[in-house]
Amino acid sequence: MLEMTEMIKTGDLVLDRQNKRVKLHVYDRQHINELDQMLRQQAVETDASKVIVYAKKEDVEAWQALGYRHEGTIEGFFHGENAHMLSFYMTEERATSVAPQLAEEFLALSLSKAGSSITKELPPGYSMREATEADADELARLYALVFATYPTPMDDPAYIRETMKEGTRYFVVEEQGKIACAASAEVSTRFGSAEMTDCATHPDHAGKGLLQPLFLELEQRMEDQGIYYLYTLTRAQSAGMNVTAAKMGYQYRGRLINNCTIFSGFEDMNIWVKPLRPTKN
Repeated sequence: MLEMTEMIKTGDLVLDRQNKRVKLHVYDRQHINELDQMLRQQAVETDASKVIVYAKKEDVEAWQALGYRHEGTIEGFFHGENAHMLSFYMTEERATSVAPQLAEEFLALSLSKAGSSITKELPPGYSMREATEADADELARLYALVFATYPTPMDDPAYIRETMKEGTRYFVVEEQGKIACAASAEVSTRFGSAEMTDCATHPDHAGKGLLQPLFLELEQRMEDQGIYYLYTLTRAQSAGMNVTAAKMGYQYRGRLINNCTIFSGFEDMNIWVKPLRPTKN
């Protein structure tokens, strides 16, 4: 059997303590059984209750044979090749959705809106620009206001500045010099894909149609940057972002059960994808 350090070197392990997850993005398919043992061991040692593997198509059955559930697909995640989201749950509680019927109702509503009208321009009085490190404090206050809990410490200006340095691009909509809406593209140049995320609208500006033009700008910037495979994870038990994703041409590709802590605690997250180029599988 491989030693622990060797197994970690053969893969790409992420210990996400805030969300009680262990994630593996890249691995040596010759050592799937040993990697599975290592992942479970790491879950026990870090008090994680969910293990997630970003698997290639040819490995899905091998992971499933070890008890992993296929929860969805992020199309084009690996430079155009699909990532199959396989999850192993350490507890039955983590594996059980608290409101599956509500999630299905919101999904049906969202799919019924697919391809409908998209707001391409901001309302009068609003302007858009890319955020800089100087905006980190105001962004942190916005995220703290909108989200009681969040998968990452977006209420910390230092964290936001660090993500900017690592390549995440934030765009904001302003009104009278104050941020009214924000979103980001978490770019992975290593994998050639980006998560469209960190969407927040100040309550005073809700219902103004600010997010859709912001997303369109982010998508264009990603294409200009050579990042053609976009995805977003949305709260399954909330209609808002699911409807927005469907309207903007994102395709539903599965649901991650109790995936992360956001808003009220552990919540299911829907996978929506938008490849700007053909995928390989």
